[in-house]
Amino acid sequence: KSVLWGSMVKQTMQRKKPSFNEGYYGYSTFSELLELAERKGIIRLKKDQRSGPYIVTGFANTGKR
Repeated sequence: KSVLWGSMVKQTMQRKKPSFNEGYYGYSTFSELLELAERKGIIRLKKDQRSGPYIVTGFANTGKR
């Protein structure tokens, strides 16, 4: 089972849109953006016990197949 680190999400967003910067959207860190996405039910997060960064453990069920 592979792990989806929050940093991997940010890297993917930057590959898709090189100008992406969380600061532009009012967040001082990418972790803040991830936390909001979790509060809104878009993703599920957990903290890695050893090193501390976020791991994305799931995504919202949009009902689409």
